[in-house]
Amino acid sequence: MQPDPSGVRAMLPSLRTATYLNTGGCGPLPAVAAGALREWSRASLHRVRGSLAAFEEMMAEAEATRAAAGRTIGAPAEGIALTANTTTGLNVVAWGLDWAPGDEIVAPALEHPGLTVPLAVIARRHGAVIRWIDPEGTEEDLPAAVARASGPRTRLVAVSHVSWATGAVLDVAGVARAARAAGALVLVDGAQSVGAIPVDAAALGVDAYAFPAHKWLLGPEGLGALWVAPEALGRIDLAVSGYESGAEHGLGGMITPHPGAGRYEVSTPPAALLPAWRASIEWLEGLGWRWIHDRVAAAREMGRAALEGIPGVRILTPASGAAGLLTFVIEGRDPQEACAALAGRGVIIRWLERPAALRASFGFFCDAVDVERLAEGVSAVARGDC
Repeated sequence: MQPDPSGVRAMLPSLRTATYLNTGGCGPLPAVAAGALREWSRASLHRVRGSLAAFEEMMAEAEATRAAAGRTIGAPAEGIALTANTTTGLNVVAWGLDWAPGDEIVAPALEHPGLTVPLAVIARRHGAVIRWIDPEGTEEDLPAAVARASGPRTRLVAVSHVSWATGAVLDVAGVARAARAAGALVLVDGAQSVGAIPVDAAALGVDAYAFPAHKWLLGPEGLGALWVAPEALGRIDLAVSGYESGAEHGLGGMITPHPGAGRYEVSTPPAALLPAWRASIEWLEGLGWRWIHDRVAAAREMGRAALEGIPGVRILTPASGAAGLLTFVIEGRDPQEACAALAGRGVIIRWLERPAALRASFGFFCDAVDVERLAEGVSAVARGDC
C-alpha cells in the first residue's frame, strides 16, 4: 500500500505555515526527527555523559547513523565518514591530496561555492591550475568537456551529481570514465541528489561522494556524510585529523588510522543530531524510495507545466534528466526582489546569483495546491502586482 500524501504532510508540521518549495536549501524537519532530538536531550539530563556507558551509547548511535546514511547511496557503514555538511566532506577530499605546483583540477564553472571556493584556495596556496569547463551550464556533453580539459597533470575532477544552478542531473558516470582515463580522482557533490533521485555511489565509478543531512534527507542542520571508495583511501590523506581518526594512540600523535572512511572523522560527533538524522532516514525508508523519487519527479513536472504557460517566465532547467529543482527567470524582475515578493505571499523558494534566476525545489510532499500557489505568485510577480 502506498503512503497517504495527506498523512505524510501531517508529519511535516512546517508545511502548514507556508508553501514550502526550498528543500534544495533546507528540507522540512519531520516530526519523528524532532521527537528523536527531544528524547536524546531528555535522556541527557539524566545520562552521566562522561561515563564509559554514555560514550559507548554515543558511538553506537554514530555507527547506526553511518549505516543509515550509507544505505541512501548503496554503501556500507565502513565506507562512510560523518561530517558537518557537504562542504566539509568536499574539503576533506580536496585537501587530502598531496598538491604540487602545476597540478590541475577540472570542474564545471557553475558549481556551488562549497566546492569552487575550496578549489580556488587550493590553487592559490599550492599553485595548482583549475581548468573551468561548461561556464554557461549547458551540460551538453560534460564527459567530453572533462576529457578535453584533462591531461597528465590532472589530479582531481570535481562535479555535482545534480547542478544546484540549473537542476540538471549530470552524467557523473561518464565524467568518471573520462577522469579515470587521465588518472584523476573523482569527487562528487551530492547535495541536490541524495534523497531526490536514486544514487548508487560505487556504481557511478567515482572515488568520493559528499552529501548533507538537512536537504532532501530532511535531517537536522550540522550533519552530513562522506563516502570514500575503498581503493581511494590510500590517495586521500588526513587533511583534518584528531582523536577519532584512528586507534592505538601513541606518544607524539602516532595513531593507526581506521581502516575505512571513519579515518576522516576528527573528534566527538554531534550526539543529539545523530538519532534525529537516523529517524528521518528511517521514516523515508518506510515511505519507500521509489515512491519518494517518483513523487519528486511528478511534482517537478507539475511545476514546470504550471510555469511554462506564464507570460514572461523562462525555464532554464532541461526538460529531461532533471531531479527536484526547477530554475527559471521572470523577465524584467530582479531574482532577489522576486524571491522576497513571493515570500510575502507565503511561497518560499530561493534566488540564485549565477545564473540570475529563481529556483523552486519540489519535494515528495508537494501537492497540486503548492504548485497552484507558486504559479499564482509567479504570475503576480511577472505582472508587476507585487
